[in-house]
Amino acid sequence: MVLVSLVFLFVYLFGAYAYGAATVFGFREIGPVWGGPVKASARGGRTRLATPGLALFAISTVWFVLHCLIEFRNLAGDTGQGWLDLGTLIVFLFPPVIMHTVYSESGCEGEPPPPRIYQHLLVAMYVVSPLVGLLLIAAIFDVIAVPQRVGPWIGISIGGLFTLTSVYATTMMLRRPRAARTPDQMRLRNMMIFLFIGMSGLFIAMIFMQEERLLVEILNRLTRTAPIYFLVASVYFENRFDFYDLVVKRAVLILLSGLVLGVFFAAALPWLEDLPGGSARPWLFAVALAPVAMVMPWLLSRGERWLDRMWLGREFTPVDAVKHVLAAMQPATDERSLVEATEARLSEIFGARIAVLVGHETPEGTAIEMEVAMPSPVSGLPVRIAVLKAPGLRRILSEDLAMLRSLAGVFGFMLENIRLQHKRQEQDLIAQELRLQSSRSELKALRAQINPHFLFNALNAIASLIHTDPGRADEAVEQLAEVFRYTLRRSDSEWAPLDQELTFARAYLDVERARFGQRLTCTIDSDHLPPAPHVPSMLLQTLLENAVKHGVSQAREPGRIDVIVRTTSGEVTIEVRNTGPGAEAAGHGQRDGEGFGLHSVRERLKGHFGDGASFALTRDEVAGVTVARITMPHVRIAA
Repeated sequence: MVLVSLVFLFVYLFGAYAYGAATVFGFREIGPVWGGPVKASARGGRTRLATPGLALFAISTVWFVLHCLIEFRNLAGDTGQGWLDLGTLIVFLFPPVIMHTVYSESGCEGEPPPPRIYQHLLVAMYVVSPLVGLLLIAAIFDVIAVPQRVGPWIGISIGGLFTLTSVYATTMMLRRPRAARTPDQMRLRNMMIFLFIGMSGLFIAMIFMQEERLLVEILNRLTRTAPIYFLVASVYFENRFDFYDLVVKRAVLILLSGLVLGVFFAAALPWLEDLPGGSARPWLFAVALAPVAMVMPWLLSRGERWLDRMWLGREFTPVDAVKHVLAAMQPATDERSLVEATEARLSEIFGARIAVLVGHETPEGTAIEMEVAMPSPVSGLPVRIAVLKAPGLRRILSEDLAMLRSLAGVFGFMLENIRLQHKRQEQDLIAQELRLQSSRSELKALRAQINPHFLFNALNAIASLIHTDPGRADEAVEQLAEVFRYTLRRSDSEWAPLDQELTFARAYLDVERARFGQRLTCTIDSDHLPPAPHVPSMLLQTLLENAVKHGVSQAREPGRIDVIVRTTSGEVTIEVRNTGPGAEAAGHGQRDGEGFGLHSVRERLKGHFGDGASFALTRDEVAGVTVARITMPHVRIAA
């Protein structure tokens, strides 16, 4: 009997925890108990447990707690009857609540309500069963007289009431058409009917087996654990409660903890009893339990992982799942690739078809089994992860839903990150276009400023040459015409071939040489090969104008301007060297030696190439040379 009591003590402990947790979770997590599949959780909402179902959970919790205490008391050697045994008469609340639960489930999914006779029978059971319980309590306290001991009357009453309840529940379940049920629901219904009939048979058998004390005790305890069988059948054949993984896992882990502690005390109790008494005794017990305390977390975590793998089919822990999804998200460069990578990894993790929906998207041609929704952390846009209906779908339970919510949050952050990156890129492109527009405006303003000034100087030089060197004057007029033709041709063009820019540079320098005469020497050296790369138009002219204005024209001695161009497959370097005092020595320093024209050069380069191009203006005081150097990418534009 001690072994029987120990076994059922652990069974009662399992039932107390399972139904207690189910009662707590049931307030917010579950829908129908034995009817159709849960629909509310599939759309992100939560349907509360119907009142009779929740009452059944609460009564079952109290029932198992009472029997835990009774078995503990019996094992402690106190076999007398007391208030705990009187409390077990709440068994008379089971028949009407079970009937009510089955009745409420019969109307799920739009089915017509049962005939009114079932409602009348339910009301009658709500009156009869508690009334029988109250009469038996009155008989126990001798308020009313009974012809024999109260015990047999209690057994007969319970057996009769549960038999009637079984007949009622079986009839209600059989009236639902077979075609309206899924295979899982059919198997669940058959199992429930089998359990109801089996329980009725046990009650009847116990009435006629009073002499077989041990067998009666075992059968009696089996009937007391009946709510566990119904709970296990419900969660095994169909996902009645999406939190049952938590309930059953934790209940199993509690049993494992109790088993480990029981083995420890069985081995160590004789030694512990020899410990000295006094105030140190509790602390010595605590030290003795230290090995168990160190092993228990590891054992429970391994047990939980084993349950996840072998029973629930979970191959990934939450940490592993997040790492696995992040590894797929990181290479994504746009929203579409991010969604595709996330869907592939989530489908792998959960063994189901997963769709990631942003905003109010809906999957095409596939129904949604369930989904979780999380607002995006920045924009608040809803992000939904939907589990699509498919044959052989793995059950998605509470821990899976919690993991999906976490991964939906991770996806939301990654989505916002990609959107912010794209927004920044768009802003950079807009800023670049604005810089280009600004540089074009500055270039036009610069041309409007340069052309009259350059024309005035050139015409003065030509006028003086007409009397002294008419042939040279004719050449200067032709070169001047070439300069202005090119300027007008390129006034609205942002790019020009390098060879055309160099031809223009020669014409420009020839006009300046007509002005300065022997005071100016010019050379152009370029190693480019056809086809010539493209460069921003009039960029070289700006450097030449700066070299003349701040260099040669400011010196009395002869001056020199050298243009050096070097090209590679990926880069073009343009260098303009000029003698003379330089901008700062000439008293025209602006922007650290740069005037309006050179500032325009910087802005145009930045607008076209960003950080891919550079402009440097340096001064070699020893050689008396100013060097303007441009380095830019090698660009070819199709004609």
